[in-house]
Order: sequence, then C-alpha cells, then structure tokens
Amino acid sequence: MKLVRKALSVIFLVCMFLSTAVIPNAFADSNISKVTVAFYGDPSTQAGFTWYTPINASEYNDLQVVEKTGSSTPDFSKAIKFSGKSSISTNSPSESVHKAEANGLKSNKTYFYRVGDAVLDIWSNVGTLQTAPKSGAFTFIDIADTQAKSEDEAILSAQTIAKAFTTVSDAKFLAINGDIVDNGSNEGQWNWVLGDSKENLLHTTILPVAGNHDSQTNSFIEHFDVKPADNSDTATGAYYSVDYSNAHFIVLNNNENSSEYADFTPAQIQWMKDDIKAARAAGAEWVIVDMHKGPYTTSNHATDSDIMGTNGVRTMVAPIMEELGVDLVLQGHDHIYARSKPIQSDGTAAQADKATKTLNGQDIEYIVNPGGTIYLIPGAAGPKVYYKNKTIDPSYYNLFEVADENHAAPYGSDPSDPTRPVRSQIQNFESITIDGKLLTVVSYEIDQSKNNAEPYIIDQFGISKNPSIVDGVKNGWLK
Repeated sequence: MKLVRKALSVIFLVCMFLSTAVIPNAFADSNISKVTVAFYGDPSTQAGFTWYTPINASEYNDLQVVEKTGSSTPDFSKAIKFSGKSSISTNSPSESVHKAEANGLKSNKTYFYRVGDAVLDIWSNVGTLQTAPKSGAFTFIDIADTQAKSEDEAILSAQTIAKAFTTVSDAKFLAINGDIVDNGSNEGQWNWVLGDSKENLLHTTILPVAGNHDSQTNSFIEHFDVKPADNSDTATGAYYSVDYSNAHFIVLNNNENSSEYADFTPAQIQWMKDDIKAARAAGAEWVIVDMHKGPYTTSNHATDSDIMGTNGVRTMVAPIMEELGVDLVLQGHDHIYARSKPIQSDGTAAQADKATKTLNGQDIEYIVNPGGTIYLIPGAAGPKVYYKNKTIDPSYYNLFEVADENHAAPYGSDPSDPTRPVRSQIQNFESITIDGKLLTVVSYEIDQSKNNAEPYIIDQFGISKNPSIVDGVKNGWLK
C-alpha cells in the first residue's frame, strides 16, 4: 500500500510539474495585450513592436523574430533575439508598456515574431511581419477614424479592418489616418479597438497617424513604436517619415499649434520641407502625406478656423505641400468620402490630361502629370459619420472630383445627434497601389443594409507620371 501511495505521489508531482511548465505558454496571451507592429526607421530592415502587460506580470521586453522559409510553424530556437524597454502606462497605471525594435532584417521577406518574457517563458500569440521591398509594386490599405465609444462600435471597426484585408488580400500594410479611439486617455477604448482587431493586427504593419482624439498625453506614442523626427515632442502624437519601395510617406501631427501655423509648430513645418526635399533628392518617385486634419474636405471641418483661417492648414500648409511636389494627401477627421482635383499652390484646380482604362469591370480615370496635389478623405472605418457641409460657398466644391452627400444620409439622422447621419450604417476603406509611375486608388464602402454588408466599390481613380499612358489609351493597349 505504501508503494502505491508513493507511486501516486510521484505521478501527482510529475503532473504538477508538467502543468506549471505548460500553463504559462498556454495562457500567455491573456497577460499580453495590444500588440502592434509599426514602421520604425527603414521598413525594409526594421520594425517597431509595442505590447502591454499587467504591471507585475513581466519585467522583460523580449522580441523574437524568425524568417519564414516554407514551414507554417516557426522554430523560435533559431530566432533572432532583441531586447527593448518598458515603462508604466501614462493612462493605465496598472499596466506596463513594452517596446522593442527589430534591426538588420532582410528586405521583402516574411518573418514570424512573438513578444513577451523569455525568463518566464510568457509569449504573445505568433504574428507575421513582412519587410518592405527595395523596389517594385505594392498595395496598402488606408482607413480613418475607427473611433468607437463602446465595444460594439469597436467590433464594427474591427469588422471593417477584417473585410478590408479579405478584400485587399495583397495589402502590405495598414495606414490609419488618426482618431483611432474616441478618448485617448481611456485605456479601455484602446483595449477594444486594438483587442477586437488583434487577429488582423498581428499580421500587418501599421502606419499610424495621431488624431485629435488620440492627443492626450502619451496616448499615441505609447501604443505605437514609431521613430519620431529628431528632437520632436511626442506628448500629443508624432511626426515621422518612411520610405517604402519608390514612395516616401510623411506622417504629420496636427496636435501641435503656433501663431504661424494652426495645428503645427514652425519646427514641424520646417522638418517637412527638409524631409521632402531630401526624399526627392534621394530619388523618391512618389511623396504621400498622411495627416488627420486635412486642408480639403467636404464636411463639418471644412469651415473650421484652423483649416480656413489666416494661419489655417488650407491657407498656409497646403500651398507648401504643392510647392514641394506632394502627390497625394490622405486625411481623416471629417468622416465623409471625397477627393479633390489637383490643387495648385494658389488654391485653384489644375487642368490635366486624363486617360481612361478598365479596372474591376469599371472605368477608371488616371490623371496624367496632375500639376497639383490631390486630397483624399476616405470616409470613416468606424461608426461616426457627418453630413456634407452646406455652409461653405458652393463654388468650393468645384475643386473636387467627388463631393457627394454622405451615403449614410438616406438612413436619416442619428437619434442621439440630429446634426449627423445615423451611426454605424456606412464604413469605408481604400486600396492604394503604387506600381512604378502609376498610383491607383480603389475606394470601397460597406453598407450594413446592402450586399450582405460586404464591401463594394464606390470610386476609382489614379495618377500617372507617364505621359505615354494617354497614347496608350488611345491605341487601346490599356484595355
């Protein structure tokens, strides 16, 4: 009997040992949340990782990366290992913010990664990262204003992101034009927006922009490991730039302010000038600016003083961008879909040749050597939408190729705010492809009452820097 008891005790101890060895990994993801991968430095060789843990759950900031070579199962025993740093969250003192950067990666490769604590053997779920190519065509998804006040609305934003990646299956990254949450100091909203989208966010890189709803102290920078411009203040957001293939992306921070420039400091504007000039000198074919409060929109904010005032963004900053040769400006903030004609530095629309071809079974116009900057506001990926601005001089809309009333308007006003269309009915996202001297934008809409809430195309347009495209259309070779 003693031998039986001793054997049972040994079996019990072995089981206990095995359970404690397995449980930390099996349930690791419950202690690691809000994992994001962002562009940090050179996206062909680097990436920045952020994650959160309960304050006492982990002291270490470990990142492991292993190249995908054919197997769908990563072997982390062969991983490249990086160590980062942590701090206490500004807006959630019960959590630690962890950051680490991967360096020296190979360009145009897919990597598996996990973040966590190697000492405790606690890891996040495995994600994938694709580094940027040095050259060649690429596609990305652009969205704005996932902003949600409740988890139901965050789930709606997550569904938009999921449908975008299903529709644009070759998308290399996700640009978010600000207002990621409704209140940046409310960590619960970050839990919802990032948590409900984690299955997609684990497998993409984000090009994030700080919106005015993300401007609370350290709210933005604690959730995204980007590389801000030297000596810049990151309390309200960040401005930075990255090169991806033959395109140069400028991310601006509208949450600064000065007497010279509404929403910007002179230092940020000077940085933008210097950065774009350097990018052009280095051979960038395309310059794309991503910002939250854009100069040319068609809803409520088009008549805001910080946009159209004497030091406003449209008055002071838009002419600088055209003079610097910015090709496309991606915006947020106004929660409607619209796109401008090419806008010159004097605020008038340039006349340009157009070439029409067929894409997705529909006609698409390419604006050839536009002679101005095109402004796109992609609608909202989340619940909140606005009506078209009816107080502005109607001639202003002559500057736009598309300036429709919000497609949510036919469903009536929102019961909680009659100045806006009903919430959560319409969402939008864009597929943007750059291929040599061609840039193509396909704009999608989701109507919760149509097409089984599956995305459909509402607009397509392109920019060509190749004048021969006009002759090509005439000769029929583009059809």
